[in-house]
Amino acid sequence: MGAILSSLRTIYLGIRVLLADFAEANADFNALLGRISAPIHPSKNPSTSFWQQHPPFPELVDIQSPTLPDRANIVIIGSGISGASIAYTLLTQSDSAEPKDGLKIVLLEARELCSGATGRNGGHIKCASYSDYALFKRRFGRERAKKLLEFERKALPLLVGFAQENGFKAAEAREVETLDVITDAGMWDKTKNMVQELKEDVPEAGDEVELFEADEGCEKFELNREHCYGVVKYPAGALWPYRFVTSLYARLLSEFSSRFFIETGTPVMGIETQDDEMPFVVSTPRGKITASHVMHATDAFVANLVPGTTGKLFPMRGHMTAQIPGTGLSHLDGSRSWSIIGRRGFDYITQRPGDSGELMVGGGVVQSPGKGIDEFGIWRDDQMSGPISAYLEGIMPVIFGRERWGEDKPGTRIKSAWVGCMGFTCDLLPLVGKLEPELTGRVVTSRRNKRVGRFNVPPAEWISAGFNGEGMVLAWLCGVAVGLMALGLDEMDNEGCVGIPPGKVKDWLPDNFICSKRRVDRLDVTELGLLM
Repeated sequence: MGAILSSLRTIYLGIRVLLADFAEANADFNALLGRISAPIHPSKNPSTSFWQQHPPFPELVDIQSPTLPDRANIVIIGSGISGASIAYTLLTQSDSAEPKDGLKIVLLEARELCSGATGRNGGHIKCASYSDYALFKRRFGRERAKKLLEFERKALPLLVGFAQENGFKAAEAREVETLDVITDAGMWDKTKNMVQELKEDVPEAGDEVELFEADEGCEKFELNREHCYGVVKYPAGALWPYRFVTSLYARLLSEFSSRFFIETGTPVMGIETQDDEMPFVVSTPRGKITASHVMHATDAFVANLVPGTTGKLFPMRGHMTAQIPGTGLSHLDGSRSWSIIGRRGFDYITQRPGDSGELMVGGGVVQSPGKGIDEFGIWRDDQMSGPISAYLEGIMPVIFGRERWGEDKPGTRIKSAWVGCMGFTCDLLPLVGKLEPELTGRVVTSRRNKRVGRFNVPPAEWISAGFNGEGMVLAWLCGVAVGLMALGLDEMDNEGCVGIPPGKVKDWLPDNFICSKRRVDRLDVTELGLLM
């Protein structure tokens, strides 16, 4: 009976939320369904992000081989942080004795290198442990919630440590003090309850979180008291994501030059199977590549090549700006980040280290005409929303207060503005692992397969995507997991190394992330209204 009542309550809540979010109606909801069910390929002329300017490796921006390789053990599609993580794992963890010269890996990118979500995000490595844990616990129970939170909390030391170990100074990877500034009274009450719950259930995470009532918090952290009900402080991280990823690609191309190839300007238009030892045929405008394995790391755009994810994994357009701080703002040298959290929606800010100290300001999604719903299913990153852009351009003096902000420095406050497409799933969890033929529509029939690794993993397609705007926290380890699975090392008790945790994959990867046809079939866009 309890299960039945719970189910009925969920249905009721789902309907209630939908009626609220789509009050004007069926037309808006049907438009959303139409958008998420009609995937398109990435825009040819996207907006340029601040992060992509002045690349440290200009030779990699449009890197191509003179002739497209026609064969590869593994093809990776997508050159963001997930694709980079997969490539790093495959190249460093595979046995170089099998095959003779090691695995040959070709990475395909439709546009410039790292021109998708990773090259367009806010630069945060931020796990909001108190709110994430509360949501996970409500959905999955205490023990699963703890494992999900533990996974998220690995990202900060792992990415910062990886950048430091490899000398990626241009990536500006660092630990910061982050502040969640709560601008709604009801949300502040909920926040205090969530923090208390975290401290009781997961003290190692809860002990890192401090609460400040409005007067104390605004005075201590130089915030505008008028719009603040309280402040939450805890550790987080920040980095220059484009430079982190391209620094890694430069290293891999140097170290594995004979067997790792990056092909930008090479969109994948289709994948077929054939009766061959390398059964996958990957078609591009530059030619075809046959492969034993295909890795899908295109986040929002996966449905273009994996039809079973259509309407289940889709983009949400996110807006970002780079802004010059006012003359009165304290110089923090990149040591702090902020989130501005209201009753619905939030905005996020990091500040770069160095003299220029640009504020990287994003969010504003609920400022759109459709209160954010109209930003879902937008597949183009070459167009911006006027209301969201205007909101982001004016928010900073309001957050800090005009007196603390001071005068704008000479010239325009907005140094750069751009958008990006984030991959969202209907259950707000990534899709990770092997893709079943029922999802791809492709079946491997050949019995003379060219298998990979010393454990002879048979040909397959794989996915690491759907990070729901949390790519810097989730994508790296999801890519590591898929790379180890493709090598047959996921069940091995690995020693671990820089960037790769010790133990078996199942020890640290939440099973909630595993992609299966059953899970994908159950994904329903109406769940988003209930979860967000």
